[in-house]
Amino acid sequence: MVNFSHPGISVIIPTYNQADLLREAIQSIIDQTFTDWETIVVNNYSEDSTIDVVESFKDSRISLINFSNHGIIGISRNEGVRHAKADIIAFLDSDDTWTNLKLERMISVFRQKPGVELVCHDEWLLLENTIKSVMEYGPYKSYHNLLFRKNCLSTSAVAMLRHKFIEIGGFSEELRFAGAEDYDLWLRLARAGCTIEYLHEVLGTFRVHDQSFTAKIQQFCENYLNVLNYHFENWPGKTFFIRSAAAALGVSEPVTSPSFTMAQTYSGKITVHHLDLYRLQNFSAEDAL
Repeated sequence: MVNFSHPGISVIIPTYNQADLLREAIQSIIDQTFTDWETIVVNNYSEDSTIDVVESFKDSRISLINFSNHGIIGISRNEGVRHAKADIIAFLDSDDTWTNLKLERMISVFRQKPGVELVCHDEWLLLENTIKSVMEYGPYKSYHNLLFRKNCLSTSAVAMLRHKFIEIGGFSEELRFAGAEDYDLWLRLARAGCTIEYLHEVLGTFRVHDQSFTAKIQQFCENYLNVLNYHFENWPGKTFFIRSAAAALGVSEPVTSPSFTMAQTYSGKITVHHLDLYRLQNFSAEDAL
C-alpha cells in the first residue's frame, strides 16, 4: 500500500556539467501543478556553475548531494534514492524537462490503480531545439516481451514505487551496462513481476544535443548487447541471438554499417532508444530458442 503522506514523490536528478540545462529541468519541477514533492540533485562534482544554479532556486524542497559516480550514472540515481523520503520515486535527467501536469497525472495513476508499481508516459523528442516527434512507449509489460521485442520505457518518463526499486537492487552499477542500465532495470523489474502501466500522454521532453556523448555510441552499443547477453544467459539459442543483435546494431562494423551510420546522426543519449529500431526486429522469440 502506497503512503501518500508528505512528500508525495521524490524526484532524483543526476547531473554533470550541464548547469544551463539543469536550470530548465528544475524549473519544470517548480512549475508542477502537484506541489508536494522533493527534488534531490546528485551532482557528480561538476566543474561549471551547477551548485550556484541549484542554490539559486532557494526552495527548501530541493536538496543537493555532491557525489562521485565514477562515470556511471546509475550510481548517482541509486544514491539519490537512498536519500529519498517518499514512497514514490521519479527520475529526471538534467537535460530533460517535464510538462507542468507530469507529477499530478502520475500520482493520479497510483491513486486510482493501487496495484500499479511503475508508470511510464510518452515524451516529445527534441533534437537541436526542434521538436521532431512523439516518443510513444509501450505496449510491452512482460519480461518475455521486453526482452524479445524492445526497450519501451524511458528513465525520465518513469515513476515507480521506491520499495520495488530497492527490492530489485536499483540500477546496475557495473561499467559493462553503462548507458543501458535502464533497460537492465526494466527487465529485472518485469522478471520480478512488477506491474507496469503506460500513460499515453506526452508529459515530458527527451532532449538530444551536442553534449550527449556522441563519441560513446560504439560503447553504448556494446553495453546494450552486454545487457542482452546477461539476460539471455539461460536461453539455449543465446549465441545466435546475440550474434544477430550485433549484426543488427552494427557493432562489428561501426563505420560501414547502415544502422550504425544512422545512429551517428543522433547524439549519444538517444542511441539506446534508437537501437531498438534495429535490434532483432526480424527475429521472433522462436528464432532464439
